[in-house]
Amino acid sequence: MRKYVNLSRPKHWLKNILIFIPIVYAQKLFELDLFISTIQAFIAFCIISSATYAVNDIVDAEKDRQHPIKKKRPIASGQITKFKAIIFALFLFVVGFSLSFFVYGNQRVLLFSVIYMLLNLAYSFKLKNLAIIDCFCIATGFILRIFAGGASYGGGVSDWLFLTIFTMSIFMAFGKRRGEFIRVTDTNATRKVLSSYNLDFFNGMIFSCAGLAIVFYSLWAMMNIAAMVYTVPLVIFIICKYLLTIYGKTSHGDPTSVIFGDKVLLIASGVLGVLSFALLYV
Repeated sequence: MRKYVNLSRPKHWLKNILIFIPIVYAQKLFELDLFISTIQAFIAFCIISSATYAVNDIVDAEKDRQHPIKKKRPIASGQITKFKAIIFALFLFVVGFSLSFFVYGNQRVLLFSVIYMLLNLAYSFKLKNLAIIDCFCIATGFILRIFAGGASYGGGVSDWLFLTIFTMSIFMAFGKRRGEFIRVTDTNATRKVLSSYNLDFFNGMIFSCAGLAIVFYSLWAMMNIAAMVYTVPLVIFIICKYLLTIYGKTSHGDPTSVIFGDKVLLIASGVLGVLSFALLYV
């Protein structure tokens, strides 16, 4: 089963924690029925995202074999055949959509789940080869998680939250592409779109989006509870540490690997979560 677990990329389920942000900041976390609905949406997105990762690995199998790290993935390494991977992905899609259908007595979570799937399929087959559009697709995936989180408890998503998550996602997406750009020698064999980029563009976009994310977060924090402004310095620290890490010699820029691989980032993120919770609920 380990090879199917690896194909599902459970480490990347961390991204789906975004689904909890709307209910936390709406201060409805302790309303049991709404909390259960949000958990259900989270599980559904974990399953659906795993299915999309499997599809992406099926499409990219040949190129992944030329990549220094991705060649170890189950399909690229030959541990799982493409046919079995297709069956596995279809099974996950059915389970994930079935679960999202019953969230909060409406179909909005299902709608966002379907849009997320279609976006990722389009990304896997075509959009990942189009410069800038590829990174915007990644950011849109994070935005859909946020909107699914808002729909899961029957609420919505504020404008400042939308802008915060979007700029933060674009910042991390370009950071990941930069990591690939400077470490992959044959871009045509691994990720063709990298040949359309240059290092100066990546550096400019990464720092611009990082700055915008800080501004939008600050405005969002103050629009909720005035005391949340005291979390802003910590957010600035986390972004600075993230930047320092992805510009290091050993980082490949993948957000999940960066966060899990840096104890300071993990601790700072945990402190931010505890502090935000205290300011919102205590």
